[in-house]
Amino acid sequence: MRKPAYEETSYRLLFPSCFWPFKCEIPISEIKEVKIIEHIPWYIGWGLRVWFGRKLYFAIHHSKSVEIEKKRGYWRKIILSVKNPEKFIRIVERLRR
Repeated sequence: MRKPAYEETSYRLLFPSCFWPFKCEIPISEIKEVKIIEHIPWYIGWGLRVWFGRKLYFAIHHSKSVEIEKKRGYWRKIILSVKNPEKFIRIVERLRR
């Protein structure tokens, strides 16, 4: 079994920020673009959110987050709340080379 390139757990409030039973694994070969977005809009809310335009949000905060655009598949854009978006992008870009 392969180990994920990036994985994190957050214990905000009194529960871990996992979205069990939902898990998002994106093969590096499927990534078209990865970028930082300044914030997730307040009206998205928290948790796992499905949004118009085939976007999927894993939102645990509304500050800087990462947007991954996929080459194919139903969910073309996946927005992730991560603790360190810059580190996440460095890891992804290094793996894409």
